[in-house]
Amino acid sequence: MKRLFVAVKIHPDEKLLHAVQKIQQDCATEDIKWVKTDSLHITLKFLGDTPDKEVKPVQQLLAAALKDFRAFGFRVENMGYFGNSRFPRVLWLGIEEKPEWIELFDRVNDALTGYGKKEDPRAFKPHLTIGRVKSFRDVDTLFALEAEFAGVVFQEVTVSEVILFESFLKPTGPVYNIVEKFPFT
Repeated sequence: MKRLFVAVKIHPDEKLLHAVQKIQQDCATEDIKWVKTDSLHITLKFLGDTPDKEVKPVQQLLAAALKDFRAFGFRVENMGYFGNSRFPRVLWLGIEEKPEWIELFDRVNDALTGYGKKEDPRAFKPHLTIGRVKSFRDVDTLFALEAEFAGVVFQEVTVSEVILFESFLKPTGPVYNIVEKFPFT
């Protein structure tokens, strides 16, 4: 059994890393589980526990679905949160909305119908999770960070592949191993 997900890996540059460090410093007194910066990714489909015999079919379905997909660029910009200001659940950096994201999401999810839970395409909001909030007391800090980073572009990124990852949950945080890369044309 393998715990699988499909994602676009982000290799953060200096400006993005500096922004994440600033957010972590400003929120140092809050109870937040921070995502390791070398693990930043945009999830397209979470498959969860997948029997070993199903891994090869998943790989074949992804290869077929992505064989003619073209590389595209986008910006990592802004900072925000899911939940509400009194109870934020996730801190994130935003991803520029582009039609290619929806097409990529649809291709992956259509190809993998029957694997993992059914995703609602209307709910797809590409983002980089940087922290999972356990509790947050000082919402003024949250508002200040959101205002400080409004309109800020942290990094320009080119998406040239999708990766099938295996996830291992460890006490220190998840560890992701690459099962297969699916490069674009």
